Amino acid sequence: MRQSLFQSNAVKTLALRGLRGYFETPSAYVALFVFYLLAGYLFAFPLFLLGQASIKSLMDFAPLLLSFLIPALTMGLISEEIKSGTFETLATLPLQDWDIVLGKYLGFAGLALTAVGGLLFFPLALSALVQPQSGVDWGESLGILAGLAWLSLMYGAAGLFASSLTKNQIVAFVSSFMISFFFFVCGKFAGLLPGPLGGLAEFVGVDSHLSNMAKGVLDTRDLLYFLSVIAAFLYLTVERLQARRF
Repeated sequence: MRQSLFQSNAVKTLALRGLRGYFETPSAYVALFVFYLLAGYLFAFPLFLLGQASIKSLMDFAPLLLSFLIPALTMGLISEEIKSGTFETLATLPLQDWDIVLGKYLGFAGLALTAVGGLLFFPLALSALVQPQSGVDWGESLGILAGLAWLSLMYGAAGLFASSLTKNQIVAFVSSFMISFFFFVCGKFAGLLPGPLGGLAEFVGVDSHLSNMAKGVLDTRDLLYFLSVIAAFLYLTVERLQARRF
């Protein structure tokens, strides 16, 4: 009988272990504190100083913030296993490389989606604070949160891949940051590039895809973009783990 691509029970076990592991160290608490602190500032500034009842400012700054925070959360996912020697133990278990990769990734995804879900507090607070006639644009708000969720998952996949390249967590952090920052800045230079190169840079960068979601527009091309990048990095991570077995 052909062996399945991954074992759901093994993936679930690894994911839950990874999610619990975040809260057994200060890393998740520090990252969440910084994330919500800056998100709160970005929410309060336009509301109280400019009178703008919107969370759109989160979309302007969160991608850069996440390019720092997510590498910090993913840098040890595999590199620490390699450094401590526990990866060799995992390699001897009846697990597929996809089991390990999906388990690690879903553990991170649980934390990331919980963090982004917590941002619902801000549009809910806005709806309670502003006048009914100038109420919250829920299409825009939910689109922004959806965009940040997809971006977090994409950066997380890149961070997992970077963590598989080395046993040094600092190197993994820098590599992950550089990959995330590339996607962050790529679209910003699209206007400076000629013809097809500009179009390619705009498509590769996250700006145009996040911009659509921030308008409340759900375009399948944007979803395919995020899914494709995530799948590509997960595949590369599996290939890297397979190479380590030999």
